[in-house]
Amino acid sequence: MLRWIGSIFFAALVAFSGTLFAGEIGTVLKAKGNVEIHRGSETLKAKKKFKVEAGDRVVTGKKDQVFIRMIDKSKMIIRPDSEVLLKELVYEKKSTDKQETSVLKGGIRAVSGEIAKKNRDNVKFSAGTATIGIRGTDIEVAMIGDGQEDRAGIYNYVHDGLTEMQLETGQTAMIEKEKSGFTPKDPKPGEPLLQILDDRPAFLRSSGFDTLMRQLTNPRVPGIR
Repeated sequence: MLRWIGSIFFAALVAFSGTLFAGEIGTVLKAKGNVEIHRGSETLKAKKKFKVEAGDRVVTGKKDQVFIRMIDKSKMIIRPDSEVLLKELVYEKKSTDKQETSVLKGGIRAVSGEIAKKNRDNVKFSAGTATIGIRGTDIEVAMIGDGQEDRAGIYNYVHDGLTEMQLETGQTAMIEKEKSGFTPKDPKPGEPLLQILDDRPAFLRSSGFDTLMRQLTNPRVPGIR
């Protein structure tokens, strides 16, 4: 009788645990300052080992950043003064695996993981009117506002690899290593809506978070321990 009751309890616990952790898609490895996770009606504070879930909206202050490692080993830095929706991540080692992230404000740096190795067309980043598809990549996606060093608009800078940037109007461009895809906020008459820039954007500034990113991507590179 006791064994039977124990089996039922164990099965219920497993079922409960599966429900509890079903939405987890990644873990915070490092957080600086006031980083908020908006989950439904809750506002949570991100800190080391915090588990993020699909649907979480991550908000950073003007001097804050957060580093998240996803369950498929992809990695993401959410930059200061940003708002990012972790829309979806499904990782079951199947052809249906997918990842979708929306930059609502500010910017991110992202390094692709296991999903992109086998299902690269299923990994998408969006920012405003632009959608970015990846080809095994280390990228930055940023929405730059007025009054900053860079011209206002949407940027997709490629540290390594290749991306395909597409606008809602249908224009597409392949963005190669050390170049930027750019769509201006206020295009001039006759100016292309989608451009490829050779110059490195001013918003690209390395930090300790980038050092950690490089170390985890290439363990031979000295970094933060």
